Amino acid sequence: MTSNIFKIPKQTFGFFSITVAWTATMIIYAIFQALKYGKAQESGVIIFWSGLFVFIAWAIFIILPLEKLNHSRKIFDRKLFPFVTGLYAAVAYSLLVGGLFQSIDLLLSFLIWAIIIGVLFGFTYSTLISSKTLLALLNKKPFLKIFSPLSPIIFLAFFLWLLPTLFPSLLFRFMPDEIQNQIVLRTLPKFRKGDKFSKLENSLPGYFDEWVLDGNGGVSSSGPLLDYELNVKNDTIQKLVIKIKN
Repeated sequence: MTSNIFKIPKQTFGFFSITVAWTATMIIYAIFQALKYGKAQESGVIIFWSGLFVFIAWAIFIILPLEKLNHSRKIFDRKLFPFVTGLYAAVAYSLLVGGLFQSIDLLLSFLIWAIIIGVLFGFTYSTLISSKTLLALLNKKPFLKIFSPLSPIIFLAFFLWLLPTLFPSLLFRFMPDEIQNQIVLRTLPKFRKGDKFSKLENSLPGYFDEWVLDGNGGVSSSGPLLDYELNVKNDTIQKLVIKIKN
């Protein structure tokens, strides 16, 4: 454990750690869904509701214990604390979600993800409080603590705006539906009749799997941002009509 000469910014580290844990778990969840189903499904809804409940749980179950507990105790050791917080997260999740919805199916559906958030929170927090360099920096320059309450906005902007803007085809299948729709809106108008369908397919991986097989097929789709009709034969776009909605 770190030296007592530094005051531990418990709530600063705690809020940042829960943000890191939630963000990392959402990334893992999106990858899991993409591997299982071909793309992330309803991840926007999951991000919203999980974020809401995680930060409610933070306010109810985490703020007071972090403030009251003696951080010199062995429980805060990096080898032990993640297991403690993983178990604690399971209990907090069961009390909060189970008490509100009283559904065993809902409780079991996301219990493992609550545990993952708890483990990652414990690992991040125990790592931060054991860093003498970081503690010294925050004690000397306390204004840097403002990064902690801003971290959810920064992380969401980075993972849900900057990265998919820079690497749309690479991250397409892992993004929420709303962002996938934006990528489709930016990508589809770049293609014309006579273009190779495989290039379009590589730009939107997994998007046409239900309608176009082995370079042949077609789809007529009406979405929130655009309508389009696509016909493909022998890996060549035979027809592509796009209507962008205002």
